Amino acid sequence: MKVEDIMTRDVRSCAPEESLSSAAQIMWEVDCGAVPVVDAERRVIGIITDRDICMASHLQGVPLGDASVNSAMARDIKCCGPHDSPATVQALMQQYKIRRVPVVDADRRLIGIVTLADLAYILGSSQTLGGDGMTWSAVGHTLAAVCEPRGGRYTTRYGGSR
Repeated sequence: MKVEDIMTRDVRSCAPEESLSSAAQIMWEVDCGAVPVVDAERRVIGIITDRDICMASHLQGVPLGDASVNSAMARDIKCCGPHDSPATVQALMQQYKIRRVPVVDADRRLIGIVTLADLAYILGSSQTLGGDGMTWSAVGHTLAAVCEPRGGRYTTRYGGSR
């Protein structure tokens, strides 16, 4: 199995000069939490999440229509290719604590996206993964790594730690 077998192909994207309002509208329309940011040639240059939009709006103190995607997008984007294995994507997610990985062609043009939920879905389906080493345990470890706060050990709202 390869990434091209599980990726979402019809991915909406936005440009860096678009407003945060426009990016939020895309998320609402397609029921997603992140939108890849592309240049005029559809090369991935960033990604913006619903959380990025909320935090930018709060910290910049401006309406969503008055702030650009460029002001809030993440720029250090980890991507994969369509011929990579799901285990390769899972390892990227775990190492970099990310939930979504854009799929790009040889020229870094957006052709799809793979999410942590996609990996969980293929493990839960009757499809076989072959010998690429992906297991429920691996996806569970990836989820734990992705959810760990930037400051280190996870603590609950009530002061306890996990």
